[in-house]
Amino acid sequence: MNEIKDQCEYALSAIRHSDYALQQIIQQVSTRDIDYNQLRLFQSEVSRNIHSFLTHASNVSRMFWPPFPRKEKTETDKDYKDKLLITDRVVRAKALKEEYSLKENNVLKDRKLRNHLEHYDERLDDWSKNSKNRNIATINIGPLGSISPSSDPLDNMRQFDPDRNIYRFRGEDYDLQNIKTAISEILTLSQNLEEKLREHGSQST
Repeated sequence: MNEIKDQCEYALSAIRHSDYALQQIIQQVSTRDIDYNQLRLFQSEVSRNIHSFLTHASNVSRMFWPPFPRKEKTETDKDYKDKLLITDRVVRAKALKEEYSLKENNVLKDRKLRNHLEHYDERLDDWSKNSKNRNIATINIGPLGSISPSSDPLDNMRQFDPDRNIYRFRGEDYDLQNIKTAISEILTLSQNLEEKLREHGSQST
């Protein structure tokens, strides 16, 4: 539970740093007092901190939804189910989901966007092999419509729309606000559970 709380705090800290860098971009653009070196730095900070946010969110996700061990070819269905009952990470995840009252449709269960960014080299390999137009946008901050509709969505590797909190990766949209809300809720639950445990400990002594 302490690790879950820490990872939630790290994730929300990354979002705060991303928001700060984003505000610097907005300020420069609105005043037209643009230092292009600083602007590129702030754009990089937005991208880096979003990646950091998703990494920590994924760490929280794996606490509750770890990858299950594979079923071996020689295993029967019963043998595999019995194995799951004694697999540490499966037992731990079940207990935590019950403690936190998390449902299987929780947005944090989906780690697809984080996996895209974590395995970005493989996504570049796919682009290199399959891109028709040979155009590529590696990172863009702005409205989703700012990329030409006629361009291939698969050429638009990463785009963040700060007005809608939507992150687009090669034509797939992900709502960062939903992830942030889920992380905030789990952090609050962690703090409440920690307080209950502290009170229980003081009563026991």
